[in-house]
Amino acid sequence: MTHCQADLRTFLEQAAERVLHIRKPVDPASQVAALCSETRRPILFENVTGYPDFRITDCLTRFRDTQALALGIEGGPDAVIPGYAAKLARGPGPTIEVEESPIKQVIWQGEEARLSRLPIPVPSEGYNFAHLGIEEADFLRPTISGGMGVTRSPEGELNTFFTMAKVIGEQRIHFFMLPGHTARNVQAWAARGERCPMALVIGCHPAYEIGAAYTGPHEGFSELNLIAGIIGGPVPTIQAETLDLQIPALAEIVIEGYIDPEKAPYLHASSHSDSYAPILSEEPFFDVTAITMREKPIYRHIQPNRFTEHHSLAEFITIPPLYTMLQAKRLPVKDIHMPLRSCGNCAIIQMTANNPLEVREVMQTAMANPMAPRLSIVVDEDVDIYNMDDVLFALSI
Repeated sequence: MTHCQADLRTFLEQAAERVLHIRKPVDPASQVAALCSETRRPILFENVTGYPDFRITDCLTRFRDTQALALGIEGGPDAVIPGYAAKLARGPGPTIEVEESPIKQVIWQGEEARLSRLPIPVPSEGYNFAHLGIEEADFLRPTISGGMGVTRSPEGELNTFFTMAKVIGEQRIHFFMLPGHTARNVQAWAARGERCPMALVIGCHPAYEIGAAYTGPHEGFSELNLIAGIIGGPVPTIQAETLDLQIPALAEIVIEGYIDPEKAPYLHASSHSDSYAPILSEEPFFDVTAITMREKPIYRHIQPNRFTEHHSLAEFITIPPLYTMLQAKRLPVKDIHMPLRSCGNCAIIQMTANNPLEVREVMQTAMANPMAPRLSIVVDEDVDIYNMDDVLFALSI
């Protein structure tokens, strides 16, 4: 069986006319985050200070044009959410194990597998909260924000998720883990007196990232199977170097290790609304056993502050299920958009209503959906939901 060849490099080639190349030296500790927050185009840093063999990229699916490119959807921006919902409806596809992959071109194990050897950006500024004993320096940790976590249950079921993984040592990470399949995997291994294997996979084709953000039910298959359905071909996997775990074969960098189930207070290094409020939660740790990568790898960063790709990927968590639910009710909804400037808190629903009752049903469905944003705005089909000036004008008349 052949497999899909889509990877990060093929996407960057497809998006070449849109990509902004930065060839001046850029420091991942002090400059990358700010530049990723400011860009309005996919960005590729080609001269990373202190890391001559690496490049860094961000903002690949921030807007509808590159989302459509990543998902292989033709048409204007209003085709992306309906098209993605249709791809999800096709169901899962297969994975296929391969024997060789560029991800094994460079292998670091033992003392060589040091996280400081990777150009991991510091994603945010900080603030002093004296009453909590939190200082500005506590925020300034290199944080892996573009890595997909892959775990498996003791029975072999895979799960893929996005995380914020804060580097606290050369081979130790403190990471954010939402309750769900991954947490259940960790608990299942802990019940056996063992640690859960995990790989942080960095730098896949953006369709993988969109699929990995899926949070709906998927009993009996993993997000990798869902990604196969999205891209229309088998996803190639390869055995990890130090773990009994299948990982995506067409990535740029993979960090392997085991989850320490003991939790400790985790200071979220970046606020999605730029408030720098000291959000604290109890989170587990991750101990590194190996780092594998392609030669001259591209490090994938997803800047997690407001108005960034962090929010455009989050749109694929909340908006497609809402669109599918409204379509199932036979409501005449054309498109839904979550504008970046809302920090993930607003859904603009475009429809051609036949009567006021349909509008009411759309509003009630949206506001009652626990995954939907806090604010829902319903507009007519003649309102451009990607133009906030047009939306505000429609609200004002």
